[in-house]
Amino acid sequence: MLDGTALRKTLQALLPPAVIEAEAERLGVVQRVRKRDVAAQVSALVLSDGSDDSGRLADAYRRYQAAGTQPVVRGAFYYWLDDEMATLMETLLSGALSYAETRPVHLPGVLGGVQDWIIVDSETVTLRDCLAGELPASGSAAGIKVHKQYSVGRGCMVGYHFSCAREHDNRHLQVDDEARGKGFLVDLGYASLARLREWDAVGAKYVIRLKENWKPRIKRLFRGEVTQELMPGTDFDAALVDEHLLLDGQCIDADVVLGPGATAVHCRLVAVPVDGGRYLCYLTNLPRTAGPRQVAEIYRVRWEIERDNKVDKSTARLDQIRATTVSSVKILLCAALLHTLLADLLAHEHLLQRVAAKLTRIPPLHPLLVANALRANHVQLMQALLADRTPGRTWDSLAELIVRHGHDPNWRRRPSVLDRLQGVTAPRGRARRRRLRDCPPDAQPFRGNLAPIAALQ
Repeated sequence: MLDGTALRKTLQALLPPAVIEAEAERLGVVQRVRKRDVAAQVSALVLSDGSDDSGRLADAYRRYQAAGTQPVVRGAFYYWLDDEMATLMETLLSGALSYAETRPVHLPGVLGGVQDWIIVDSETVTLRDCLAGELPASGSAAGIKVHKQYSVGRGCMVGYHFSCAREHDNRHLQVDDEARGKGFLVDLGYASLARLREWDAVGAKYVIRLKENWKPRIKRLFRGEVTQELMPGTDFDAALVDEHLLLDGQCIDADVVLGPGATAVHCRLVAVPVDGGRYLCYLTNLPRTAGPRQVAEIYRVRWEIERDNKVDKSTARLDQIRATTVSSVKILLCAALLHTLLADLLAHEHLLQRVAAKLTRIPPLHPLLVANALRANHVQLMQALLADRTPGRTWDSLAELIVRHGHDPNWRRRPSVLDRLQGVTAPRGRARRRRLRDCPPDAQPFRGNLAPIAALQ
Protein backbone atom coordinates (compact mmCIF):
# COMPACT_ATOMS: atom_id res chain seq x y z
CA MET A 1 0.00 0.00 0.00
CA LEU A 2 0.98 3.62 -0.41
CA ASP A 3 2.78 4.73 2.74
CA GLY A 4 4.04 8.03 4.10
CA THR A 5 7.57 7.49 2.79
CA ALA A 6 6.39 7.05 -0.81
CA LEU A 7 4.06 10.07 -0.49
CA ARG A 8 6.82 12.29 0.87
CA LYS A 9 9.33 11.12 -1.75
CA THR A 10 6.93 11.69 -4.65
CA LEU A 11 5.73 15.07 -3.45
CA GLN A 12 9.26 16.34 -2.77
CA ALA A 13 10.44 15.04 -6.16
CA LEU A 14 7.75 16.98 -8.03
CA LEU A 15 7.65 20.11 -5.82
CA PRO A 16 11.05 20.37 -4.09
CA PRO A 17 11.06 23.66 -2.13
CA ALA A 18 14.85 24.06 -2.21
CA VAL A 19 15.03 23.47 -5.97
CA ILE A 20 12.14 25.87 -6.57
CA GLU A 21 13.90 28.62 -4.63
CA ALA A 22 17.21 27.99 -6.43
CA GLU A 23 15.61 27.94 -9.89
CA ALA A 24 13.60 31.06 -9.08
CA GLU A 25 16.82 32.89 -8.24
CA ARG A 26 18.59 31.58 -11.35
CA LEU A 27 15.73 32.52 -13.69
CA GLY A 28 15.21 35.93 -12.11
CA VAL A 29 11.70 35.19 -10.90
CA VAL A 30 12.36 37.43 -7.89
CA GLN A 31 14.43 40.38 -9.09
CA ARG A 32 14.35 42.31 -5.85
CA VAL A 33 13.62 41.65 -2.21
CA ARG A 34 9.87 41.36 -1.77
CA LYS A 35 7.37 39.57 0.41
CA ARG A 36 7.05 36.52 -1.77
CA ASP A 37 7.34 32.79 -1.03
CA VAL A 38 7.87 31.15 -4.44
CA ALA A 39 7.67 27.58 -3.11
CA ALA A 40 4.34 28.32 -1.46
CA GLN A 41 3.06 29.99 -4.62
CA VAL A 42 3.97 27.00 -6.81
CA SER A 43 2.42 24.56 -4.32
CA ALA A 44 -0.75 26.66 -4.21
CA LEU A 45 -1.00 26.56 -8.00
CA VAL A 46 -0.42 22.79 -8.27
CA LEU A 47 -2.47 21.46 -5.35
CA SER A 48 -5.76 22.57 -6.86
CA ASP A 49 -8.78 23.15 -4.66
CA GLY A 50 -12.10 24.90 -4.72
CA SER A 51 -15.18 24.46 -6.87
CA ASP A 52 -15.88 25.09 -10.52
CA ASP A 53 -17.78 28.24 -9.55
CA SER A 54 -14.55 30.13 -8.79
CA GLY A 55 -11.51 30.91 -10.93
CA ARG A 56 -8.31 28.93 -10.65
CA LEU A 57 -6.17 31.98 -10.00
CA ALA A 58 -8.56 33.16 -7.31
CA ASP A 59 -8.36 29.76 -5.63
CA ALA A 60 -4.56 29.77 -5.85
CA TYR A 61 -4.46 33.24 -4.32
CA ARG A 62 -6.61 32.16 -1.37
CA ARG A 63 -4.49 29.07 -0.79
CA TYR A 64 -1.33 31.14 -0.92
CA GLN A 65 -2.75 33.49 1.70
CA ALA A 66 -3.76 30.53 3.90
CA ALA A 67 -0.30 28.95 3.75
CA GLY A 68 1.04 31.21 6.48
CA THR A 69 2.90 33.55 4.11
CA GLN A 70 2.95 37.31 4.44
CA PRO A 71 -0.27 38.73 3.01
CA VAL A 72 -0.20 40.39 -0.40
CA VAL A 73 -2.87 42.12 -2.44
CA ARG A 74 -4.53 40.21 -5.27
CA GLY A 75 -3.04 42.45 -7.95
CA ALA A 76 0.51 41.73 -6.79
CA PHE A 77 -0.14 37.98 -6.84
CA TYR A 78 -1.40 38.16 -10.43
CA TYR A 79 1.51 40.42 -11.43
CA TRP A 80 3.93 37.66 -10.40
CA LEU A 81 2.59 35.39 -13.19
CA ASP A 82 5.08 36.60 -15.78
CA ASP A 83 7.37 34.98 -18.35
CA GLU A 84 10.01 34.09 -15.77
CA MET A 85 7.40 32.31 -13.65
CA ALA A 86 6.20 30.41 -16.73
CA THR A 87 9.77 29.27 -17.41
CA LEU A 88 10.06 28.13 -13.80
CA MET A 89 6.87 26.05 -14.08
CA GLU A 90 8.06 24.46 -17.32
CA THR A 91 11.39 23.64 -15.66
CA LEU A 92 9.61 21.99 -12.73
CA LEU A 93 7.39 19.98 -15.06
CA SER A 94 10.42 18.79 -17.04
CA GLY A 95 12.09 17.70 -13.80
CA ALA A 96 8.93 15.89 -12.74
CA LEU A 97 8.82 14.01 -16.06
CA SER A 98 12.48 13.02 -15.61
CA TYR A 99 11.57 11.60 -12.20
CA ALA A 100 8.59 9.74 -13.70
CA GLU A 101 10.86 8.02 -16.23
CA THR A 102 12.93 6.59 -13.36
CA ARG A 103 9.97 4.71 -11.91
CA PRO A 104 9.73 0.94 -12.55
CA VAL A 105 7.66 -0.28 -15.49
CA HIS A 106 4.90 -2.84 -14.88
CA LEU A 107 4.06 -4.63 -18.14
CA PRO A 108 3.27 -8.30 -17.49
CA GLY A 109 1.86 -10.85 -19.91
CA VAL A 110 0.95 -9.80 -23.42
CA LEU A 111 2.01 -6.21 -22.69
CA GLY A 112 5.62 -7.35 -22.45
CA GLY A 113 8.05 -7.60 -25.34
CA VAL A 114 8.61 -3.83 -25.47
CA GLN A 115 10.32 -1.41 -23.12
CA ASP A 116 7.06 0.49 -22.68
CA TRP A 117 3.83 1.26 -24.49
CA ILE A 118 3.45 4.97 -25.31
CA ILE A 119 0.02 6.46 -26.02
CA VAL A 120 -0.05 9.74 -27.94
CA ASP A 121 -2.99 12.13 -27.87
CA SER A 122 -3.84 15.82 -27.54
CA GLU A 123 -6.42 17.90 -25.69
CA THR A 124 -7.60 21.35 -26.68
CA VAL A 125 -8.18 24.22 -24.24
CA THR A 126 -10.37 27.15 -25.30
CA LEU A 127 -8.96 30.56 -24.33
CA ARG A 128 -10.17 34.15 -24.28
CA ASP A 129 -10.59 35.92 -27.61
CA CYS A 130 -7.84 38.43 -26.77
CA LEU A 131 -5.25 35.66 -27.30
CA ALA A 132 -6.40 34.89 -30.86
CA GLY A 133 -3.40 36.66 -32.38
CA GLU A 134 -0.84 34.50 -30.52
CA LEU A 135 -2.81 31.26 -30.14
CA PRO A 136 -5.33 30.98 -33.01
CA ALA A 137 -7.87 28.16 -33.08
CA SER A 138 -10.38 26.70 -35.53
CA GLY A 139 -13.63 26.16 -33.65
CA SER A 140 -13.13 29.27 -31.51
CA ALA A 141 -11.13 32.46 -31.69
CA ALA A 142 -8.26 31.28 -29.47
CA GLY A 143 -7.08 27.97 -28.09
CA ILE A 144 -4.06 25.90 -27.21
CA LYS A 145 -3.33 22.20 -27.64
CA VAL A 146 -1.53 20.02 -25.12
CA HIS A 147 0.19 17.13 -26.91
CA LYS A 148 0.84 14.32 -24.45
CA GLN A 149 2.78 11.08 -24.43
CA TYR A 150 1.44 8.67 -21.82
CA SER A 151 3.38 5.68 -20.48
CA VAL A 152 1.27 2.54 -19.92
CA GLY A 153 3.98 0.86 -17.87
CA ARG A 154 4.37 3.83 -15.53
CA GLY A 155 0.75 4.96 -15.59
CA CYS A 156 1.54 8.64 -16.18
CA MET A 157 2.54 11.25 -18.74
CA VAL A 158 6.20 11.13 -19.81
CA GLY A 159 6.25 13.87 -22.46
CA TYR A 160 4.33 16.94 -23.60
CA HIS A 161 4.49 20.15 -25.60
CA PHE A 162 2.13 22.99 -26.48
CA SER A 163 0.92 24.31 -29.83
CA CYS A 164 -1.80 26.60 -31.08
CA ALA A 165 -5.11 24.80 -31.47
CA ARG A 166 -5.31 25.40 -35.23
CA GLU A 167 -2.39 23.08 -36.07
CA HIS A 168 -3.06 19.44 -36.98
CA ASP A 169 -1.98 16.70 -34.60
CA ASN A 170 -0.03 14.71 -37.19
CA ARG A 171 2.89 17.12 -37.38
CA HIS A 172 3.45 17.02 -33.62
CA LEU A 173 4.59 13.40 -33.34
CA GLN A 174 8.30 12.98 -34.06
CA VAL A 175 9.82 9.50 -34.36
CA ASP A 176 13.52 9.31 -33.43
CA ASP A 177 15.96 6.91 -31.77
CA GLU A 178 14.20 7.35 -28.41
CA ALA A 179 11.32 5.31 -29.87
CA ARG A 180 13.55 2.27 -30.38
CA GLY A 181 12.29 -0.76 -28.48
CA LYS A 182 9.00 0.91 -27.48
CA GLY A 183 5.45 0.37 -28.60
CA PHE A 184 3.00 3.07 -29.73
CA LEU A 185 -0.78 3.28 -29.54
CA VAL A 186 -2.15 6.25 -31.49
CA ASP A 187 -5.47 7.26 -32.99
CA LEU A 188 -6.05 8.00 -36.65
CA GLY A 189 -5.09 11.66 -36.22
CA TYR A 190 -1.44 10.61 -36.00
CA ALA A 191 -1.57 7.73 -38.49
CA SER A 192 0.20 7.85 -41.86
CA LEU A 193 2.14 5.44 -44.03
CA ALA A 194 5.26 7.55 -43.55
CA ARG A 195 4.95 7.15 -39.78
CA LEU A 196 4.62 3.37 -40.10
CA ARG A 197 7.86 3.33 -42.10
CA GLU A 198 9.56 5.47 -39.45
CA TRP A 199 8.51 3.08 -36.68
CA ASP A 200 9.80 0.11 -38.66
CA ALA A 201 13.09 1.91 -39.32
CA VAL A 202 13.83 2.50 -35.61
CA GLY A 203 12.58 -0.91 -34.45
CA ALA A 204 9.45 0.33 -32.68
CA LYS A 205 6.17 -1.58 -32.38
CA TYR A 206 2.74 -0.11 -33.09
CA VAL A 207 -0.98 -0.90 -33.08
CA ILE A 208 -3.33 1.44 -34.95
CA ARG A 209 -6.79 1.29 -36.52
CA LEU A 210 -7.05 0.80 -40.27
CA LYS A 211 -7.99 4.01 -42.09
CA GLU A 212 -10.95 3.82 -44.45
CA ASN A 213 -9.01 5.23 -47.42
CA TRP A 214 -6.12 2.79 -47.01
CA LYS A 215 -6.26 -0.16 -49.42
CA PRO A 216 -4.31 -3.12 -48.01
CA ARG A 217 -3.30 -5.92 -50.35
CA ILE A 218 -3.07 -9.43 -48.93
CA LYS A 219 0.34 -11.13 -49.14
CA ARG A 220 -0.50 -14.19 -47.07
CA LEU A 221 -3.55 -15.20 -45.08
CA PHE A 222 -2.95 -16.95 -41.74
CA ARG A 223 -6.48 -16.95 -40.28
CA GLY A 224 -9.82 -16.52 -41.98
CA GLU A 225 -12.46 -18.50 -43.87
CA VAL A 226 -12.11 -18.33 -47.66
CA THR A 227 -14.29 -19.65 -50.49
CA GLN A 228 -11.44 -19.77 -52.99
CA GLU A 229 -7.69 -19.40 -52.93
CA LEU A 230 -6.50 -15.80 -52.58
CA MET A 231 -3.62 -14.84 -54.83
CA PRO A 232 -0.85 -12.63 -53.38
CA GLY A 233 -1.72 -8.99 -54.00
CA THR A 234 -5.49 -9.50 -53.67
CA ASP A 235 -7.22 -6.35 -52.47
CA PHE A 236 -8.55 -6.89 -48.95
CA ASP A 237 -11.74 -4.89 -49.50
CA ALA A 238 -12.43 -6.59 -52.82
CA ALA A 239 -12.01 -10.02 -51.21
CA LEU A 240 -14.68 -9.07 -48.66
CA VAL A 241 -17.08 -7.63 -51.23
CA ASP A 242 -16.76 -10.65 -53.52
CA GLU A 243 -17.14 -12.94 -50.47
CA HIS A 244 -13.87 -14.68 -51.25
CA LEU A 245 -12.98 -13.90 -47.64
CA LEU A 246 -15.88 -14.51 -45.27
CA LEU A 247 -16.84 -12.54 -42.18
CA ASP A 248 -18.25 -15.52 -40.30
CA GLY A 249 -17.63 -14.34 -36.75
CA GLN A 250 -14.03 -15.60 -36.70
CA CYS A 251 -10.87 -13.48 -36.50
CA ILE A 252 -8.82 -12.64 -39.59
CA ASP A 253 -5.02 -12.45 -39.54
CA ALA A 254 -2.96 -11.65 -42.63
CA ASP A 255 0.26 -10.09 -43.86
CA VAL A 256 -0.58 -7.09 -46.04
CA VAL A 257 1.08 -4.38 -48.12
CA LEU A 258 0.03 -0.72 -48.15
CA GLY A 259 1.24 1.93 -50.55
CA PRO A 260 2.95 1.76 -53.95
CA GLY A 261 6.38 0.58 -55.04
CA ALA A 262 9.47 1.25 -52.98
CA THR A 263 7.51 3.25 -50.40
CA ALA A 264 5.19 0.34 -49.61
CA VAL A 265 4.67 -0.68 -45.98
CA HIS A 266 4.63 -4.34 -45.04
CA CYS A 267 2.72 -5.08 -41.84
CA ARG A 268 0.14 -7.32 -40.25
CA LEU A 269 -3.63 -6.82 -40.44
CA VAL A 270 -6.00 -8.35 -37.90
CA ALA A 271 -9.79 -8.12 -37.97
CA VAL A 272 -11.74 -8.90 -34.79
CA PRO A 273 -15.53 -9.35 -34.59
CA VAL A 274 -17.48 -7.19 -32.15
CA ASP A 275 -21.13 -6.89 -31.17
CA GLY A 276 -23.64 -6.47 -33.97
CA GLY A 277 -21.67 -8.47 -36.52
CA ARG A 278 -19.20 -5.63 -37.13
CA TYR A 279 -15.45 -6.08 -37.47
CA LEU A 280 -12.65 -3.82 -36.24
CA CYS A 281 -9.45 -3.86 -38.28
CA TYR A 282 -6.00 -3.07 -36.86
CA LEU A 283 -2.54 -2.71 -38.33
CA THR A 284 0.45 -3.84 -36.30
CA ASN A 285 4.00 -5.17 -36.57
CA LEU A 286 3.71 -7.30 -33.44
CA PRO A 287 4.73 -10.96 -33.83
CA ARG A 288 2.03 -13.61 -33.97
CA THR A 289 2.71 -14.65 -30.41
CA ALA A 290 0.06 -11.97 -29.80
CA GLY A 291 -3.17 -13.22 -31.35
CA PRO A 292 -5.77 -10.99 -33.06
CA ARG A 293 -7.91 -10.58 -29.94
CA GLN A 294 -4.83 -9.76 -27.87
CA VAL A 295 -3.85 -7.11 -30.42
CA ALA A 296 -7.33 -5.63 -30.10
CA GLU A 297 -7.05 -5.66 -26.30
CA ILE A 298 -3.70 -3.88 -26.45
CA TYR A 299 -5.21 -1.15 -28.63
CA ARG A 300 -8.07 -0.73 -26.16
CA VAL A 301 -5.45 0.26 -23.57
CA ARG A 302 -5.25 3.54 -25.53
CA TRP A 303 -8.31 4.58 -23.50
CA GLU A 304 -5.97 5.17 -20.54
CA ILE A 305 -4.89 8.52 -21.94
CA GLU A 306 -8.54 9.54 -22.26
CA ARG A 307 -8.89 8.74 -18.56
CA ASP A 308 -5.81 10.86 -17.90
CA ASN A 309 -7.29 13.73 -19.92
CA LYS A 310 -10.43 13.47 -17.79
CA VAL A 311 -8.32 13.93 -14.64
CA ASP A 312 -6.74 16.99 -16.28
CA LYS A 313 -10.12 18.58 -16.92
CA SER A 314 -12.32 17.29 -14.09
CA THR A 315 -9.94 17.69 -11.16
CA ALA A 316 -6.94 19.72 -12.27
CA ARG A 317 -9.33 22.04 -14.17
CA LEU A 318 -7.13 22.23 -17.25
CA ASP A 319 -9.97 23.57 -19.40
CA GLN A 320 -10.92 26.35 -16.95
CA ILE A 321 -8.31 28.90 -17.94
CA ARG A 322 -9.53 32.47 -18.22
CA ALA A 323 -6.10 34.12 -18.20
CA THR A 324 -5.41 36.97 -20.62
CA THR A 325 -1.65 36.52 -21.15
CA VAL A 326 0.32 33.67 -22.70
CA SER A 327 2.58 33.42 -19.65
CA SER A 328 -0.39 32.98 -17.31
CA VAL A 329 -1.86 30.34 -19.63
CA LYS A 330 1.37 28.33 -19.61
CA ILE A 331 1.66 28.62 -15.82
CA LEU A 332 -1.84 27.24 -15.29
CA LEU A 333 -1.33 24.49 -17.87
CA CYS A 334 1.88 23.33 -16.21
CA ALA A 335 0.23 23.46 -12.78
CA ALA A 336 -2.65 21.28 -13.99
CA LEU A 337 -0.31 18.75 -15.63
CA LEU A 338 1.80 18.59 -12.45
CA HIS A 339 -1.34 17.94 -10.39
CA THR A 340 -2.39 15.04 -12.63
CA LEU A 341 1.16 13.69 -12.75
CA LEU A 342 1.30 13.66 -8.95
CA ALA A 343 -1.96 11.69 -8.72
CA ASP A 344 -0.81 9.22 -11.39
CA LEU A 345 2.54 8.59 -9.71
CA LEU A 346 0.91 7.97 -6.34
CA ALA A 347 -1.51 5.47 -7.91
CA HIS A 348 1.43 3.75 -9.66
CA GLU A 349 3.42 3.51 -6.41
CA HIS A 350 0.40 1.90 -4.78
CA LEU A 351 0.16 -0.58 -7.68
CA LEU A 352 3.84 -1.54 -7.43
CA GLN A 353 3.56 -2.19 -3.70
CA ARG A 354 0.37 -4.24 -4.19
CA VAL A 355 2.07 -6.40 -6.83
CA ALA A 356 5.27 -6.83 -4.81
CA ALA A 357 3.38 -7.86 -1.66
CA LYS A 358 0.75 -9.86 -3.61
CA LEU A 359 -2.07 -7.95 -1.90
CA THR A 360 -4.77 -9.07 -4.30
CA ARG A 361 -7.66 -8.18 -2.00
CA ILE A 362 -6.66 -4.53 -1.64
CA PRO A 363 -8.28 -2.37 -4.34
CA PRO A 364 -6.09 -0.21 -6.59
CA LEU A 365 -6.13 3.57 -6.51
CA HIS A 366 -8.04 5.49 -9.15
CA PRO A 367 -6.06 8.59 -10.24
CA LEU A 368 -9.22 10.71 -10.45
CA LEU A 369 -10.13 9.94 -6.83
CA VAL A 370 -6.51 10.40 -5.74
CA ALA A 371 -6.55 13.85 -7.36
CA ASN A 372 -9.75 14.68 -5.47
CA ALA A 373 -8.10 13.51 -2.25
CA LEU A 374 -5.13 15.80 -2.94
CA ARG A 375 -7.52 18.72 -3.39
CA ALA A 376 -9.40 17.90 -0.19
CA ASN A 377 -6.19 17.72 1.89
CA HIS A 378 -4.17 20.42 0.18
CA VAL A 379 -3.69 22.49 3.37
CA GLN A 380 -2.09 19.61 5.29
CA LEU A 381 0.00 18.62 2.26
CA MET A 382 1.32 22.16 1.80
CA GLN A 383 2.19 22.44 5.48
CA ALA A 384 3.98 19.08 5.46
CA LEU A 385 5.85 19.92 2.26
CA LEU A 386 6.98 23.42 3.24
CA ALA A 387 7.88 22.63 6.87
CA ASP A 388 11.55 22.12 7.71
CA ARG A 389 10.90 18.82 9.46
CA THR A 390 7.62 16.96 9.20
CA PRO A 391 7.24 13.86 11.41
CA GLY A 392 6.89 10.52 9.64
CA ARG A 393 3.57 9.86 11.36
CA THR A 394 2.17 12.99 9.69
CA TRP A 395 3.11 11.67 6.26
CA ASP A 396 1.68 8.24 7.15
CA SER A 397 -1.58 9.87 8.21
CA LEU A 398 -1.80 11.82 4.94
CA ALA A 399 -1.03 8.69 2.91
CA GLU A 400 -3.76 6.82 4.76
CA LEU A 401 -6.27 9.54 3.90
CA ILE A 402 -5.33 9.44 0.22
CA VAL A 403 -5.59 5.64 0.09
CA ARG A 404 -8.91 5.64 1.94
CA HIS A 405 -10.52 8.13 -0.43
CA GLY A 406 -8.69 7.01 -3.59
CA HIS A 407 -9.81 3.38 -3.83
CA ASP A 408 -11.27 2.43 -7.19
CA PRO A 409 -14.94 1.56 -6.50
CA ASN A 410 -15.30 -0.50 -9.70
CA TRP A 411 -12.29 -2.79 -9.37
CA ARG A 412 -14.50 -5.84 -8.70
CA ARG A 413 -17.50 -5.22 -10.98
CA ARG A 414 -15.91 -3.47 -13.94
CA PRO A 415 -12.12 -3.81 -14.10
CA SER A 416 -10.51 -1.89 -16.92
CA VAL A 417 -8.80 -3.55 -19.86
CA LEU A 418 -5.43 -2.55 -18.42
CA ASP A 419 -6.30 -4.09 -15.05
CA ARG A 420 -7.12 -7.39 -16.75
CA LEU A 421 -3.96 -7.37 -18.87
CA GLN A 422 -1.83 -6.52 -15.82
CA GLY A 423 -3.51 -9.24 -13.77
CA VAL A 424 -4.57 -6.96 -10.92
CA THR A 425 -8.28 -7.76 -10.97
CA ALA A 426 -10.11 -8.66 -7.78
CA PRO A 427 -10.51 -12.32 -6.80
CA ARG A 428 -13.99 -13.73 -7.00
CA GLY A 429 -15.91 -12.96 -3.82
CA ARG A 430 -18.46 -15.10 -2.04
CA ALA A 431 -21.96 -15.31 -3.46
CA ARG A 432 -24.55 -13.13 -1.76
CA ARG A 433 -26.57 -16.10 -0.47
CA ARG A 434 -23.42 -17.64 0.99
CA ARG A 435 -22.54 -14.39 2.74
CA LEU A 436 -26.01 -14.26 4.28
CA ARG A 437 -25.79 -17.89 5.34
CA ASP A 438 -22.44 -17.33 7.06
CA CYS A 439 -23.71 -14.30 9.02
CA PRO A 440 -24.66 -14.85 12.68
CA PRO A 441 -28.43 -15.17 13.36
CA ASP A 442 -28.69 -11.73 14.95
CA ALA A 443 -27.18 -10.17 11.82
CA GLN A 444 -29.59 -11.83 9.37
CA PRO A 445 -31.82 -9.35 7.50
CA PHE A 446 -35.51 -9.27 8.44
CA ARG A 447 -37.60 -11.07 5.81
CA GLY A 448 -41.02 -11.03 7.51
CA ASN A 449 -44.14 -9.03 6.78
CA LEU A 450 -44.03 -5.43 8.02
CA ALA A 451 -47.75 -4.77 7.38
CA PRO A 452 -48.93 -5.70 10.94
CA ILE A 453 -46.32 -3.42 12.46
CA ALA A 454 -47.34 -0.57 10.17
CA ALA A 455 -51.00 -1.08 11.14
CA LEU A 456 -50.15 -0.67 14.85
CA GLN A 457 -48.50 2.66 14.07
